[in-house]
Amino acid sequence: MEQSFRQRINLGDPLSRVVLPLVLGITRRAMLRAGAVSRQMCLERINTHFFQLQGASDSDPAMPVVLIHGIADSALTWAFTMRGMTHVGPVYAIDLPGFGQSGYPQGRRFATIVEQVAVLRALIRQVVGRPALLVGNSMGGWIAARLAELSPELVRGIVLLDPGGAMLAGRPSWEQFVDTVAVRDLRSVRMIYRQMFGRVNPALYLGQRGFQEMFLRDAVRHFIESADVEEFFTPEDLQRIKVPTALIWGACDTFLPAGSFAFFRDNLPGAEVLLLPGCGHLPQRERPRRVVRFVREFARSCESPKARHSPALALPRA
Repeated sequence: MEQSFRQRINLGDPLSRVVLPLVLGITRRAMLRAGAVSRQMCLERINTHFFQLQGASDSDPAMPVVLIHGIADSALTWAFTMRGMTHVGPVYAIDLPGFGQSGYPQGRRFATIVEQVAVLRALIRQVVGRPALLVGNSMGGWIAARLAELSPELVRGIVLLDPGGAMLAGRPSWEQFVDTVAVRDLRSVRMIYRQMFGRVNPALYLGQRGFQEMFLRDAVRHFIESADVEEFFTPEDLQRIKVPTALIWGACDTFLPAGSFAFFRDNLPGAEVLLLPGCGHLPQRERPRRVVRFVREFARSCESPKARHSPALALPRA
């Protein structure tokens, strides 16, 4: 029956290319109607887009939240959680370079992890203006954890949702992942659906061609092809992180290489861990209310009188 359904969907292949862009456009308009402000700014010489929402009346202005999406995704992935996060503080959801409405580094069609971290650092210094709570999914978790390791003075805490970047057994442990995200055909798309979601909504098959094209974009393909082993985390890298840390993991996530959850769980010192049964690689989409509740609770553990009354970051000279 499912196979017959897929065959009927494949007959509408041209429609399959436009369904996902249409849904993303509707999502963007919904975020703007809900009060999010769309902003563009040049950060590290890259035209960078982000959404911004003021903190709710019960929030702490000294606890800004920066939301960081994963590979082939965009700031729109936080549509179901962004409003809830405003009860922590003002919220910023960034489109990483090469994704969403953000541009590329000059002369190249992708950004390295080092460049992504630099843009996030610039966002906090030049826009947010004070140390922030970082909430990152997948590649976004990789970037958040790396910034926490390298620039802890900019970070109040980190919440990592199914983060990527675990070294594991080196490049061989990532070969199957690399082969899967090459999405050579729609069978690969359906495999990613099963790996990524705890429960695959049949409506996803309507947009499978558009989903494939997201992974075939230069920003994804060239990033994966050029990823350097040195950019991945070793256990020692994670153990150097000194800011408050939390790990959220979808128990049904098989998108990342096997062993990724244990790698982060075992090497993040003192991390709070939330394991979500029946959830896949994108907890912010599958369990948005639970994610927001957890982040709000975690944010309270990051509070301190010293941090609350600390001055804003000094902005760089023009």
